[in-house]
Amino acid sequence: MTRRHLQAGAAAVVLALSALGGVSPAQAEDVTIKVLNWQPGGPDYWAALVKAFEAENPGIKVELETVPFDRYPEVQGPYIATKSGPDVMQNNSGLELYDRRSAYIQLPADLVSSAGADLITYSGGCLNFDLNQACYGLPFGYQGNVMYYNKAVLKEAGLDPANPPKTWDEMDAACKAVAAKGKTCLAHGMTGVFPAYWNFPEVARNFLTEDDMRKVLAGEMPWTDPKMKGILEAMASIGKRGWINSNSPSISMLPDGADIFSSGNAAFASTIIADAVNWQAFGAALGDENVGAMRWPVLKTDAPLANSFSGVESAVFGVTSWSGKQDAGLKFVKFIAGKTNGDLLTSIGGGIPLNKNVDQGLFPKSAALEQIREIIKTPTLHVGVLLSGQEADALARGWQEVTLGRISVDDWVARMQVALEESPGKSKD
Repeated sequence: MTRRHLQAGAAAVVLALSALGGVSPAQAEDVTIKVLNWQPGGPDYWAALVKAFEAENPGIKVELETVPFDRYPEVQGPYIATKSGPDVMQNNSGLELYDRRSAYIQLPADLVSSAGADLITYSGGCLNFDLNQACYGLPFGYQGNVMYYNKAVLKEAGLDPANPPKTWDEMDAACKAVAAKGKTCLAHGMTGVFPAYWNFPEVARNFLTEDDMRKVLAGEMPWTDPKMKGILEAMASIGKRGWINSNSPSISMLPDGADIFSSGNAAFASTIIADAVNWQAFGAALGDENVGAMRWPVLKTDAPLANSFSGVESAVFGVTSWSGKQDAGLKFVKFIAGKTNGDLLTSIGGGIPLNKNVDQGLFPKSAALEQIREIIKTPTLHVGVLLSGQEADALARGWQEVTLGRISVDDWVARMQVALEESPGKSKD
């Protein structure tokens, strides 16, 4: 028998065994998809996620490319420019996704509707937060901003841990008491995208309505508007009030600012409800009994959204337009939004899942988590994800320079307006 006959015979045996269950088609034809991500929820959660996905989808393997959150755009950018690389990519929902939608395929309508039926919200993966428009990604968790506080530090400063500050005046008084004990009041870092996503929305709720926020998304709210300028003035005052660490302009919130809080050297930290810098991480560092969660103190008590929660779908996952494995990628995106992953996010990742069918008994026991689950009951739009990349960058750089006394708020306003006018997704030209 010739070599060619032997090879043909071997192939026939493999096919026969596949039909009989001896060798599965998946074993013979595994497909590997590459997933670009910043690993929200941590490595243990992602290891479990990949294992569960591969078990539910025999024949598909997942290779992760994990990049730190603050370096993600510089890694993702070249892939988009060269139309090469990952089969699935993670992005923040909102304008960041919209600006990069050429890198993603439009999700099939039946996939969006079937997966979305089990989700509390999923419009952040769709153009202009509109489910009737094209959708480019599906989410898995709920995200948004809170302020954490260290009960032990408040007690040490003579403050009541059961009643953290509710207004900016009360925050001023608390910060003076904390500073008198030689500790930082609000652990903080200004570099990178964190100001846009973690701080700006919490100040903006004192000035903007939801209609105003829709105008921000559409590029119809100039930074010269008194409301927008008022937000920047309030942000600039935080440094002058002495709330934050003096090196805030030169460090990033993650990990540096968060480390100040988790080391027990700060009374407050403004971060997020889920993923790495959350109640679970701080509880592990400080003891669950010492960690509380609250809304940012209110600057304008009569503001319509002052006591709301800036909530948004956490990152969405979409399939790249250049991928040659789009069917496998779509299965991963669907899994991300499903109950199995929701249960894993709840029990391992420390996240707040969007899937309605997750096992409620899996939520960890935590006083801070219970506070968060109350806070998120009154959501509003997260205006941070409605900023363009140009605006987010100008916001962070301007805050640094204003805090260092290098520019005025008027200069900052002018820079923000230029950034708006240079934003492709908001351009009216």
